[in-house]
Amino acid sequence: MSVKKQSKLDIINNDFFLWAKNFIKIIDNEGNLVQFVPNDQQKEFVDNMEKFNIIAKSRQLGFSTLAIIYCLWIACTKSNTNCLMVSYNVESTQSLFEKMKQIYNEIPDKYKPAEKRNNRMELYLDNGSRVMVKTAGNKSLGRGMNLQYIHLSEFAFYPDDQQKDSLVGLEQALAKNPDSKIVIETTSNGYNFYQKLFMAAYKKHESKYKAFFFPWTSSSTVIQFKHELNIAEDWYRANNHGQRLDPSDLLKDEKVLYDAKVSLKMIMWRRWKLQDMSLEDFQQEFPFSPEESFKATSRSIFDTNKISERLNNLLPPLSKNDITKPLLESLKDHKGFFLFRNVKAGERYYIGVDTASGSGGDYSTMSVFDSNGEQVAVFMDNKIPVYKFADVVYECGMYFNYAFLVVEKNSFGQSVIEKLRAEKQYLNMYKMKTFDDRGRKKFQIGFITTSVSKPRLIQDYKEQFEKGLILINDSNTLEEMKIFIEADGKMRNQRGEDFHDDLVIASALGVQGLKCGKWYL
Repeated sequence: MSVKKQSKLDIINNDFFLWAKNFIKIIDNEGNLVQFVPNDQQKEFVDNMEKFNIIAKSRQLGFSTLAIIYCLWIACTKSNTNCLMVSYNVESTQSLFEKMKQIYNEIPDKYKPAEKRNNRMELYLDNGSRVMVKTAGNKSLGRGMNLQYIHLSEFAFYPDDQQKDSLVGLEQALAKNPDSKIVIETTSNGYNFYQKLFMAAYKKHESKYKAFFFPWTSSSTVIQFKHELNIAEDWYRANNHGQRLDPSDLLKDEKVLYDAKVSLKMIMWRRWKLQDMSLEDFQQEFPFSPEESFKATSRSIFDTNKISERLNNLLPPLSKNDITKPLLESLKDHKGFFLFRNVKAGERYYIGVDTASGSGGDYSTMSVFDSNGEQVAVFMDNKIPVYKFADVVYECGMYFNYAFLVVEKNSFGQSVIEKLRAEKQYLNMYKMKTFDDRGRKKFQIGFITTSVSKPRLIQDYKEQFEKGLILINDSNTLEEMKIFIEADGKMRNQRGEDFHDDLVIASALGVQGLKCGKWYL
């Protein structure tokens, strides 16, 4: 090869898009072998990606294909490198590997290293580089490897307990050089570890990951679904006297899209799709915003639309200077106490109390409501010992005009109840009607949570919230409501580290106090 030709090849090999343009062919939607041409979203991502990257997206934007080509570029142009692609199940893993083999085989032989081994989901080249495709759930994933590029496909669909564990191990396997990269790419799957990681990067900028979001209105959607867009327009005209959609005919949610520069043709396509799929299903497959995608895929017992609406309209808690009634010492400087409304003289308050062990796991919580159903304060602490929490409950009750306390009786709650009654002589507390073995009625202090009473507790809370009969002011409570699900016949928080439902339970207990109509003086 001449020096001039070698120099030109070096230039091509050092530029991903130049290399892909010259050597990569893919199968298009019509089954034809065509030259790879990157779409706008693929260009935007490659041009702006950093070492740690996380993507939320609409379907069929070509990021899995892009990842395969990127891995092959590294393997073919850089000796002794390792790339790893991970997918969520065996079928998708097999599909990725078959697609990678097809693309590799189409690269002209003189511009690629020869294949040394091609088995066990691994393409091993004679320049010492390899591309591996694995399935999530493998405990040894990344162990002992030095990886130049890691791509985690459909990460949100990995088992909940493996999302964080997989990421910790793979981050350690990332090659210690400035060009190594890890990419998390997925459609949404409700509120889980991935959702927290993405939103921390996207909205809060509290992550080392750089967030990218690509909605269904991206330009590549037009390319992928161009035939459907034409069918949708014909369908609309056939049902509207031959007329095309006019801005004056837009529905409320469509006007939001139109104002965001979404074309009328795309909006007609959306209407056409919604003929045989629900809005939630459409938002799951084709989200317009990250929040919409997570909301659509959530399995929450509570209406996530109403939760999101409330979250968007919250006011911050009162500052110390705005508090009119002096706080007691146990509440004044506590980082987990938030007051949203000042205490009113003569007002009746209701406090739901959920007690944890204080060992650093679940939280001991209180949720305070006024007689109108507005949440006026919350308390949360996962390190407070039970005996100290009982003192705080007492002080909080006294602060809120000798409030009506609804304490969950189960487990550690019994100790709180005993201390409140025996030591503090606190009388204004919820009593639950029970029956003994002989059928005699009796009342026990505290709310007893059982397989029968808990569904009623949660459903009462759900009804009050969704009908607008109570007002939740605390963002932590609302965030917990998002991940409160029914699974295996049980109502609980969605499993995962840092996922809790203690404020949900405390708030639901507070609502029971509001509903019971008792006041013991």
